[in-house]
Amino acid sequence: MKLKNLKALLVVATISVMTAGPLSAQRTADISGLHLGVSLNGSSIQFDDADFGDSERENGGGLSLIAGYNFTKNLGLFLSATGASISPDDGDEYVLAHGDLGGRFSFPGSSSFVPYLELAFTGLAAEDDFEGERVELSGTGVTGGAGFNYFFSSKLALDLNFRYTKGEFNTVKVGGQSFSDEDGFGVNTSRFNIGIAIYP
Repeated sequence: MKLKNLKALLVVATISVMTAGPLSAQRTADISGLHLGVSLNGSSIQFDDADFGDSERENGGGLSLIAGYNFTKNLGLFLSATGASISPDDGDEYVLAHGDLGGRFSFPGSSSFVPYLELAFTGLAAEDDFEGERVELSGTGVTGGAGFNYFFSSKLALDLNFRYTKGEFNTVKVGGQSFSDEDGFGVNTSRFNIGIAIYP
């Protein structure tokens, strides 16, 4: 093979290697349609009620599931459920749960990195045993979130996000009796999720 042909072949091979990544990334940037995900979750909660003052922030871990549908590459809806076991410093563990229904605003570009913002309506619940009685708190809140997908392939991505919820518990159930309060108890929570997203 002549030296001139060898150089041409080397140039073509180099261009192919250099463009393979961006072309693959461009394919992965199409995130329209259904997506599913599962994540490990770190949650924290703090009561911030004006009548009772602020409590210490309590933390724990659990699992988060998500199902969503992107109508375009930029706009979609999602439904997620998160459960965590909270471990306070001076008490027994209790369960904290979130259910989110919201919108996701994605910003795909020409790489495998796709950041997004979220805004959601959230249902809150906590459950614990107190002096032999099952105590359940429930309420609602508003959640803002931010995160990103990093695509390993056209269908599989790392999903990492942070969500902050501001809301209140306005229903207390002790044993079989429920009590509601329109004012409720103010609360804020934060959640950090890291897992995988699948775009089938």
